[in-house]
Amino acid sequence: MLGDKPLASYGHENGMLNVAWISGFARNFTRDGDTVSGFIQQTNDVTRMVPVGQSPRHKRTFAAIQNEEAVKITGRVHGRIVTWNNGTKEVTEHSAFLDPLEVSSPSIIEMPSSLTWHTPIKNRKADRIQQDDFQPFGGETFGEGRMRDAANNVVLAGIVDGIRSLRGEGQNVIVGVEIILRQTENPEESIPVRMMNSKLARIIREELRMGRPIMVQGKLRVRDLKAVDADGIETPTGQQVGYVWCRSILNARRGKDILTIPSWVKDIMARYGQAPEGGETAPEDAPQAADAPEHAGTAAESSIEDEIASQLASL
Repeated sequence: MLGDKPLASYGHENGMLNVAWISGFARNFTRDGDTVSGFIQQTNDVTRMVPVGQSPRHKRTFAAIQNEEAVKITGRVHGRIVTWNNGTKEVTEHSAFLDPLEVSSPSIIEMPSSLTWHTPIKNRKADRIQQDDFQPFGGETFGEGRMRDAANNVVLAGIVDGIRSLRGEGQNVIVGVEIILRQTENPEESIPVRMMNSKLARIIREELRMGRPIMVQGKLRVRDLKAVDADGIETPTGQQVGYVWCRSILNARRGKDILTIPSWVKDIMARYGQAPEGGETAPEDAPQAADAPEHAGTAAESSIEDEIASQLASL
C-alpha cells in the first residue's frame, strides 16, 4: 500500500510534488473499457462532489468501486480543458480532477463527519444546493463544522503559467486570485489553484511572476459555471469545474518540492517577458505572504529563482 511507502517514492509528477488523499462516499462510478470515472461525495450537496477520472497517460486498473461505499483515494491532481457558454460566447476554462493511484478503505477520522456532511460550502446560496436520496447520516439540518484535513488534502508544486484577479459576484471588488499551475509541457493540463483573501489578493497578483516555482497545500473542490443574461443576472449552467483551494502560497524548494526545472519554463518566461506587469490568472484562497518564509528555509534553499536562471542559461 502507498501508505506504507515514503512520500518521495510516489509523491511527484514529472519531478514536481503532486499527491492528494481524499475520502468520502463513492458516487456514480462507471467503467469505460479500462478507464474509471466517478465522484466522491463529502457533503449533502451533489453539486459539490469531487470529480475522479483517469488521465490517458496514467491508466491503472482497479477493482470495482461500489456506489455509496466509503472509499479513500490516494492519487494525483490533473487538469484538463472544458468549454462552456457564458450566455454570450464560448469560454475555455481549466478544470482539476483526481486521478487515482490507489483505492482503499478509509479510517474513521479520514471520513467526513456527520456535522460537516450537513454543512454547505461556506456562503453558498440555499437555492443552489442540490440533494438526493443518499443520506448516510440522516437529518436535514445544516450544522456548523469544518471538513477534516484528513478527508481532503492536496499538496502541489509547479510553475506559475497564469494569474488573474477574482471579483465578488456582482461586484468590482477583488476577493481572491486564481493561479494556473503547470507541471507538464502541455499547458492544457495545467491545474487551477484558487485563494480567496481580499486583503492579500492584490499583493499576490503583483508578486507572482510567470515562470515562478511555487508550492501549495489545500483541498480539491468544485465550483459552478454560470451564464449571464442580458440583465446581468448570473445563473448556474449545471456544469462544474474542479480547482484546488488553498490558504497560502509558498516558495517551492529545489530538490524537494520540484526536483529539476524543466526546459519548457523558458517558453513561459519568453511568452510573458514583454507582457504588462500584473500577469494573468489567480486562485480562490490566495497565498499568505507571511507563510512563505515558513516553507522557504535557509537563504540558500529559498534562492530557487537564481537556480532557475542558471538552469535556463544551460538549456
